[in-house]
Amino acid sequence: MSFSSYKKSKLIFENFRKFVNEEADASKVDPKIFPTKLSDVDPSVAKVFTKSGADEIDKGNGDDVIDVSAKPEGVAAVQKLKPSQSSMNIEKALAFVIQMLHPEGKLKAGGNLGAFISKDGFIMDGHHRWIATAMVDPTLSVGGYLVDFPGQQLVAILNAMTKGRYGEMTGKPASGGFEQFQEGPIRKQLETYLQSGVWGNLKPQDVQAVIEKWTGQKGPEAVSAAVSKMVQNLSGLTMSTPSWAPERPDMPIIDEPNVPDAVKSLAQGVVDVNAPYGKIQKKAAE
Repeated sequence: MSFSSYKKSKLIFENFRKFVNEEADASKVDPKIFPTKLSDVDPSVAKVFTKSGADEIDKGNGDDVIDVSAKPEGVAAVQKLKPSQSSMNIEKALAFVIQMLHPEGKLKAGGNLGAFISKDGFIMDGHHRWIATAMVDPTLSVGGYLVDFPGQQLVAILNAMTKGRYGEMTGKPASGGFEQFQEGPIRKQLETYLQSGVWGNLKPQDVQAVIEKWTGQKGPEAVSAAVSKMVQNLSGLTMSTPSWAPERPDMPIIDEPNVPDAVKSLAQGVVDVNAPYGKIQKKAAE
């Protein structure tokens, strides 16, 4: 997510904040209208409710506004944030790690996840960058869009937007879980990259040089030290998902081009999160 997108979304939110008097109440989100699982979302219902919160039928009473703050520089240390999904694969995560550690790598550890983050610290996306940053340094700060709504209800709202506003009817496939982030799988994948390189821009010798510099060790000792360091860095990370969290195929899809619109829609109360509902909404929910 570019910084310019953040600035644009932040200005949109601040311009509308002054006109509203009341924010949405997470405890009053109707699970029949906003189910937690993407597969349970009725697209016809979602289309009505994700576009009508601020219309004249709803009287513009401000009861659907959800506060969103753009914080690309940092919301919290990566170890303080929690995953909303367990679908991550070690191949991608470790590639991120190597790129983050290399001075000419394509990624930097920490910084902007480009993801929505709930007020209770759950990230909605960007899980590979989250866990890769933790493997490098769990104290680094990561940022995104901080949403003043709890994770369970935020997932439900974003799932309704996924189908009703952005027309995405199916979620992304799962690709492994937390069991990969242990000593054996990490070592195996690192040894693979020491033979093949990473993403074409880093050759095997570059990978070896990266871990030697990071650990202060040479040769095979550097490999063992790097694996141990990653495992230790992950030891304080939340490596489980809450009971309410759906599997990856039932999670929201808010792609980067749609993020500014999603921020604007939440901030303006465009999504009809809470009653009272107009006649059109009531009919759609029947």
